[in-house]
Amino acid sequence: MDVLLSLVIAAVLTAAFRVPLVRWPGACYAVAIIAVVAFLGGALPAGIERGMLPLLRRCTLPYGLFVIVMYIGVLPSGSRLRTCLKPVRGPLSIVASLLVLAHVGSYVQVYLGVALSGFATAAAPTATSLIIACVLVILLAVLAVTSLQSVRRYMHGGSWKRLQRLAYPFFILVSVHASVLLFPSAATGSGSLLAISFYAGIALLYGVLRVGRWLSGRSGEPKASRAVTASSKL
Repeated sequence: MDVLLSLVIAAVLTAAFRVPLVRWPGACYAVAIIAVVAFLGGALPAGIERGMLPLLRRCTLPYGLFVIVMYIGVLPSGSRLRTCLKPVRGPLSIVASLLVLAHVGSYVQVYLGVALSGFATAAAPTATSLIIACVLVILLAVLAVTSLQSVRRYMHGGSWKRLQRLAYPFFILVSVHASVLLFPSAATGSGSLLAISFYAGIALLYGVLRVGRWLSGRSGEPKASRAVTASSKL
């Protein structure tokens, strides 16, 4: 399955480029931009382009990177893996956002034609996916720009955190967008149904882990506040 393969590739790339993402994020962004331009411009060798087709055009690789970014946030506090990966969340999300441009560029002509026709010739799944895609592009632009250190340093901490919470609806809508596109073929092909189940399972599991982390934080608040009060009396 393309989605599962892309998730594995995303994990390998994250591990391999963890240090460059932290030390030289600008160089990593440049490589992502070059890859997108080469892909959209047809400058890649035929064999490489065929291999990159499901990863970039269908946006499975950026999705895999976003999954890693989101799941880093629900890893146990103080765990070795969270400590190791937390510094790459921002740069990794920006790289994923840049790679999404390959997907947008591949389908913009089709969606633009649908929009200009007033959705008159579009099937319901296509029209629905276009509306969701527009919302996703807006959310992604806000999240990507505010993830840049050059922008973040000028923002109030509370405002930045509130904006970054848009990642939750973004992540859910990505799964909905993909599922809507795959739904028509799911009735005739088990592969599409399996892919929809995979998207839904990833989103559901994340939701469960996020709620669990929130509840564990809530249960720890009274203890923490009592500790601060006790220490203030010493």
